[in-house]
Amino acid sequence: MAPMDAGEHRARQLDELMARLHRLMTVKSDHASLGLTASQVFILRYLDRCDVAKASDIARVSGLSPGAVTQVCDELVRQGLVQRERSTDDRRVVHIRITGQGRDKLEQIRKLRMERMKGILDKLDPDDLDHFLRTMHRIIDIVEETQTPGGSADE
Repeated sequence: MAPMDAGEHRARQLDELMARLHRLMTVKSDHASLGLTASQVFILRYLDRCDVAKASDIARVSGLSPGAVTQVCDELVRQGLVQRERSTDDRRVVHIRITGQGRDKLEQIRKLRMERMKGILDKLDPDDLDHFLRTMHRIIDIVEETQTPGGSADE
């Protein structure tokens, strides 16, 4: 096996750090304490941003199969967090929309996450935190630029 160059080493380091942070942050997941799975929260957040979507849209952006989206949405409907509506234009099309109760639940999750994140960030030196946030913004901008139509990033 050929030795890694500096860029490969840094990429591997970042990948390992991101995986480790994700693992640590989900061990004590705020959504689980409110009775939701990560997939349910993802769908609620997506619907909160776009207001209404078809299951196929949710499957495309979430990476879940259409069948899995249907199962997750069944549970969200049962909990009163989303509702399904038949399209008036095409009765075969079903739109999924977040409810007021769903928005309330999402806000509870956001508050828990913000409290937890604030506790973590408060332990950083202000200059380190500013540098970290600038760097994260730049990384996200680069990723988003490469994922636009015509971009080269894999989906």
